[in-house]
Amino acid sequence: MPPVSIDKLEPMRSLIDLSSHSEGDFGLEDLELSFIFDDIILVEYIDTTTDGDGIVRNGIYIPTNVLTKAWRKAKVILVGPRAQYTSVGDIVVFPNTLGITVSNLDVSGHGRIRGGVFLNESKVFGICKPKKNVSSETNT
Repeated sequence: MPPVSIDKLEPMRSLIDLSSHSEGDFGLEDLELSFIFDDIILVEYIDTTTDGDGIVRNGIYIPTNVLTKAWRKAKVILVGPRAQYTSVGDIVVFPNTLGITVSNLDVSGHGRIRGGVFLNESKVFGICKPKKNVSSETNT
């Protein structure tokens, strides 16, 4: 088989494309979300201050209204059946400019999400894990 140039490959798009950022008002006040489709993941922000008005990076408070070019950290709450790499409970990083934001959304088996976003899995930069405590490992 002859080699194929990456420039000639068609980009894969999901059936549901969440590439543009928008505010989500789904009108689900009397319902719980229990399933999502395609490669969609629902994540809940873990980097927001307690009042929800900003994030803290290296000890610096950044208001959410200036976060258009920031990356975000969030915990995966639901995963669609076509998502291949993320699992519920993973911590992911992604650009703040993508997806559909949600707030006060009730999710079956999780409870209420105060602030989060629906994303295509392909928009995630990566999955993170907490660092192991280096000082305790070197002392043993």
